[in-house]
Amino acid sequence: MLTPIIATASSFIDQLGSTIIKKSENKAEHPATIWESALISMASGSIIIFGYVLFKSNLYLDADRTWVFIPRIGLEILQIYVTFTALKISELSSYNFLRVFSIVFVIIFEILFLGTVLTPLKYLGILIVFVSILTVFRHGVKNIAGWGFLLVSAINGGLLMALTKYQFSFNDAYLNEAIVRIFLIVILAVAVRFNFKKTPGNRASPFLENNKSLLSLIPIRAVVGILNLAALNLGAAAVYTTADRAGSVLSGVILGHSMFNEKSFVEKLFIALGIIAGLALLILG
Repeated sequence: MLTPIIATASSFIDQLGSTIIKKSENKAEHPATIWESALISMASGSIIIFGYVLFKSNLYLDADRTWVFIPRIGLEILQIYVTFTALKISELSSYNFLRVFSIVFVIIFEILFLGTVLTPLKYLGILIVFVSILTVFRHGVKNIAGWGFLLVSAINGGLLMALTKYQFSFNDAYLNEAIVRIFLIVILAVAVRFNFKKTPGNRASPFLENNKSLLSLIPIRAVVGILNLAALNLGAAAVYTTADRAGSVLSGVILGHSMFNEKSFVEKLFIALGIIAGLALLILG
């Protein structure tokens, strides 16, 4: 019951972060790179998780299956690359629409690898959310920029969710994520440093000098990071993903229209009915 509620609330907050990132990556002068945006986002989203782990007792980690962290981190890096690239080149509402396809792959991989089968009512809720979004966005799908990145993101995201839930079955979820995030922050910091080229007379990174708006991600992603982890830990990956994507699409349409002047606002708002009905079934099921 709590998973869809927490995931939906988190997705609304997270859209503020996606809007900030998109505006920073598309600035006319000194735009932030995808690695810089990802580094700030990842570091910010880890703050409360790190603090929680430091003060939590009875942490446990299966030493015999630490090798699972290797493919998990690899999938995370790929997901970061395709997600932040797609966010940069596609419309905000379209970006959130195509992310919805990850629901299908999460269901498939969760059944195949984890044997997780939901109640018929939950599957009905997932279907209603998926179909309602697909119907509203049926026009112009072929013209969506970055669809290739988002398709890869959907498949990779499904596999990533299943692998994450698998890790939670033998590791403490919060300690598990803290370890993953430490490695990701280090890798992203190296990527930022590798791509940084100093300009004459400028010792500071253009990223730090010209993209201070990304600092506002700190409170947003800090809250979202712990909420997403709690939601995924409490319920099935398919339920979490559906609620997260549903909330993202709705909030993405609203912010996409108000901040980026995207079209078809009235039509896209009709997804609210399907989303509310689908989420209600997820909660009740």
